[in-house]
Amino acid sequence: MLGGQQKAAAAELAQWWEGIRRGGVGSHAVLLAGPVGWGRSTVLDQLSSSVSRADASTVVCISGRSLRGQAGQQAAALRDALLAAEVRRQAAALLCRGRLLNATRPGTGSLLMSAMAGTISLVLAGLAATISGGAADDCPASENGVAARAARAVAAVSTSAPVLVAIDDADYLEPGLAVAVIENLIDHDDSRVLVVPVVDLGSDLAAALTSRARYGRTAGRVHRAVADPRMGRRSRAELAAELSPHLTAVEAEHLARQTQTFAEIFATARPDLGCTRWSL
Repeated sequence: MLGGQQKAAAAELAQWWEGIRRGGVGSHAVLLAGPVGWGRSTVLDQLSSSVSRADASTVVCISGRSLRGQAGQQAAALRDALLAAEVRRQAAALLCRGRLLNATRPGTGSLLMSAMAGTISLVLAGLAATISGGAADDCPASENGVAARAARAVAAVSTSAPVLVAIDDADYLEPGLAVAVIENLIDHDDSRVLVVPVVDLGSDLAAALTSRARYGRTAGRVHRAVADPRMGRRSRAELAAELSPHLTAVEAEHLARQTQTFAEIFATARPDLGCTRWSL
């Protein structure tokens, strides 16, 4: 269950998804910015769960906090996360369809044979090479790095099935690498990708994405979800009362005094409980 502030952010993200799912508007990144403990992950989880239940859509969930190591290690992990099983399946089908079309032309029968005989991994590698051209280089944040190429593969498959890429704790990613991945996910007029990076208030990553989207390749494609960042005592008391209607005003205020974040309120106040775990 979400509080009022979280519901407003979730509703806005759902509207973005509906527009992108229908097509015709291209791909976009919508930044979910707020303080730690505000409920950012809760909102992102609800959006991911809702999209996962929809037909003909793909959800890619990435946790920046879980990607340890240097930029090269993060790039490899991002590649693996982006090229999940469903994306690989769709990429293979997309490449095979393209090769089947080519096979109808004289002298292209070998393309059909190789498409049918190749493994999924080889087909996917072929798709990535077709999209980006050339061999991948060793710079993790480059346009021809493994993560950027994987992002372009995701964008390619989204033309046939919309894709949500949810990036929790995006600020833990190496900034240049994160920018390269997000920009390659959304830099396609015919694609249908919604990228939702969860970032801190004043995030360097958010500032970089926003400033770069004022012109050039991602102009008009990066936005901020309207999220009320207030998490003071009064806001905590209001959230406690929303989640646990059985609480009196005095009890909700007391609970707010004993907590510091919305996350603590979410963890302790529930509408289906006759009491909370806090001593009132």
